[in-house]
Order: sequence, then C-alpha cells, then structure tokens
Amino acid sequence: MTHDDAAEETTLGEDVEPAAGQLAEEIRRRRKAAELSHAQVAVKIGYSREYVRRAESPRKGLPSVDLVRALDHALGNDGTLLALREQAEAARQARRRSRATSLVAGMSISVPTTVAGVPALALDAGGRAGGEIAVQAPPGRFFTGTSIAARAYPASDDGRILATVPTGFADDAFLQRPRRGLVIGVTENEHDVGLFGLDTRQARRRLAGAPEGVRLLISRAYALDDLTLGILWAVANLDEALLDDDATLSDSRGQLTVYEQLPRSSAGREIAAELAPASQMWLGSQFCASHILRHTDTLTDIPAFWTREQRGEEASTWLLFAHKYAYLRQSARGASGADTPPTRAFCVPASTVADSSRPERILLLLAVALMESFGITVDVCVEAEYAAVPGFVFDGHRRAIVANWVGADGIWQVDITDTTPLLREFADATGYARSHSIAAADTPGERLQALADYLDLDWAWLVRRCHELGEYGIAGIAQPRSRLLATEGVDQACRFLALAAQAGR
Repeated sequence: MTHDDAAEETTLGEDVEPAAGQLAEEIRRRRKAAELSHAQVAVKIGYSREYVRRAESPRKGLPSVDLVRALDHALGNDGTLLALREQAEAARQARRRSRATSLVAGMSISVPTTVAGVPALALDAGGRAGGEIAVQAPPGRFFTGTSIAARAYPASDDGRILATVPTGFADDAFLQRPRRGLVIGVTENEHDVGLFGLDTRQARRRLAGAPEGVRLLISRAYALDDLTLGILWAVANLDEALLDDDATLSDSRGQLTVYEQLPRSSAGREIAAELAPASQMWLGSQFCASHILRHTDTLTDIPAFWTREQRGEEASTWLLFAHKYAYLRQSARGASGADTPPTRAFCVPASTVADSSRPERILLLLAVALMESFGITVDVCVEAEYAAVPGFVFDGHRRAIVANWVGADGIWQVDITDTTPLLREFADATGYARSHSIAAADTPGERLQALADYLDLDWAWLVRRCHELGEYGIAGIAQPRSRLLATEGVDQACRFLALAAQAGR
C-alpha cells in the first residue's frame, strides 16, 4: 500500500456524511480498478492531481458537478458517480433544512436555526412574539463579533416578496435607530421557508409617504443565504468597529504622517492599542496602500503583486474599505495601455479552504473577481510553503515595494528594497504562482470558475445570485454606516463575476 493509499484509508474511515463518503469511495474504487494513479486520472480529465485527491476525500467537501461528470466519463461513463453526487447534495440540503419553532410577529412559524447552514450568521430565535430577534454576526480572527437587531414579519411571494408590516411602521422607533437593523420577510410553503432581508434605512425610505397598510416590498435578490449573509457578516463587524473608533482613527492618521516620509517603517500595535482589531486592519491597510502608491513610479515595469489574504475575513477589506477600491482603480489606471496586464498572486492552501466557512470562501472569490474586473490577472497557488511570503509589489527587475499588514507583527511593515536575495525570493514566488496557479486559464470567467471549484463553491448558483445582487446592489441589505466603508467594490465584483461567466459560455 502506498503512502497516498494509506492516507485515503484513514480519511474514508472518518465520521463523514454517508452519501458523500459513498461518492468518494466509489471514485477511489473505480480509479484503483482501472489501475490509475491520481496523476494519470488528472491528465485524462484535464484537472490537477489535487482535484482528484480531494474528490476522494469527503471531508474536503463535495466535488463540483463538472469534476464528477469528468470523473464519471473517465471511470465508467455510466452516470453512477453523478447519481451519487446528486444523492449527496440532496442529503446536504436536507441537513440544512433543519428547523426550530419560534414566535415571529405574533405568528407561530418555522425559521431556520442557522440560515442555509451558514455558521457566519444565525438567527437568535428567542425573541418574544411581536418583538425583536437578533442576527448574530460572530467573531472571527479580526472581527470581535456583533449582533444585528431584526424584526421578522410574514410575507407573500407572488414573484415579489411583500412583507406584512404593522400600520405606521415607517414611524416606528425601530426604523429610526442610527445603528444597523434588518427587516426580515418570512415566506413559508409546504416545502420550505424563505427569509429575505432589508436594511432598516431602506425600509424607512420605501415606506415613507406610502398609504396606510401598504406592504413592504423586498427584492428577491436579498434572500438570506451564504452570499448575502457572508457580506452582511463582514459589513456589520467592520462597521461596528470603525464607527466606534472613528474619532481615534482620525487622530491616529494625523499622528502617523511622520511615517509617510520614511522609505521603510513598521508600527507596533501599541501605537493604536485602543483601536479594535478591525480598525487596526483599516489603519494598516490604508497605510500600505498609500505607501505603494507613493512609490509606484520607482518601478521599471508592469508590477506583479503578492498579497497575504487567505480567508474571506481578510479579503473582505478589498470589497468594503473605500480606500482599497480607490487604490485598485488608481493602480489599474497606471497600468492601462501596457502590453501585459498586472498580476496579483494569492497563496490559499487546501487546509485553509477546509477551515473556512462557505460565506468566507465566497468573500475571497468576490475579492478576486473585483481585482479581475480592473484588468488584474490573479494567480492562486496552494502550496503552504508560500503562505508566509510578505506582501509586495515587484517590477521583475531591480526593485520591490514591500507592504505588509496581514500577518504582520505590528499594524504594518513597509519597505523599498533592491536587495538581491529578496528580489530573487520575490521572483521565485511570483514565477511559481504563475506556473502552478489552480486558476490558470485564458479568460477571467474561466479563472474565476476554476477558483470556485477549488473553494468548493457551486458555480452555477453563485453566478445566478451574483447577477441578481449586482442588479440591485448590496446596500439594500447591508448599507454601511461608517464613512470609511463603501459598497462599490462588492457590487462591481458581483456584476463582473456574472458577466465574466456569461462571456465564457
């Protein structure tokens, strides 16, 4: 027995969902019966060896339909693997539809204990009848956690979502609060319960001046699912921290201008110890973006960027920090007209993917989509050896700008270097990522789909939902309160992903 086979035996013997385990076991059985290695199967189906290995490891997640179809064609072509995947997907959806009974708006109605199985946000169903419930946005590695006040009302679905809110609801104190709140329309039929959210500011605007007794119209694009809840999780946590620290952040920026005159600097967390971790993220990110833009004219060629974000929590800053959207736009403008586009590399090991919730993985994919929308080609390598490479911008010749705030010892670490060993390290890293990218393809749509497959995301569902959400804009459900946040990045990423997928068909 080879080392790989021994590892597979251990994986398949663990406690996994039976249907997913049966699929993984059947793929493995057929491969071994054909006397093919992972690498040989990968060549036959046009996927990487890592994809084949993951398909035989049920704890890595359910393989995509496209991958299973390719495996079925190569290992029997009788539809068995596709049927097993369909059973596994049905079992996964059934598990997600576990319900808990709660009193909502005076009605006894079933609502999900966790919406669509999403760990990032969950309804606290302990509210009293006619009162408030809470949407919990739990802590992460930087996020300290918060809760969103919500009221849920029964809603009808005639192609539109119409929530039956109380008479005079536009003047209700719940809609007048400055802090974040949600109005949730709850639809119910014999098969399912649907939840649709609307930001309280949007609800107040829609009801203001409307006739008495009018129902509240909520877009179907604002269904509470992995996509919207992941974005709401990030917006709520970032918003809470930045609002609380707004004055302190303004003071800190003034005090730190001295660092802008230095070619290299680092800042320990003690200089902003009173700030929340998410606010320190903002401060480090803003300083690094400014540092890069100040020194971009010292580079001699189209730059290659390396970024250290591996998870959606960190990557959500690209989507929501106003200065990062402006930074991407300015960087893209500087590279316009060049023969080759700028590139940006990520290192996202498989262990990080397995340890991240689905909403986080969606946020990471959207951040990549945003970069691609600016004409930046994104490479993603998966080898953990590159996870500790610092963030940098490299011109491929004689100079690099180091700008690190993710995983740094302090708030930031920046530098400008022409040191040969460092330049060699950066050249090796970018070259490896380019030649071994799991998202290597000719078009943005193909690259994004390949990354979605690696992140175990349902591409067809995501394309449909991004199209819907891009049309209406995320502010309707997750409008930021902080002046330091903006939704243009999220909206652009959603629209681009949907358009890129359509162009690739």
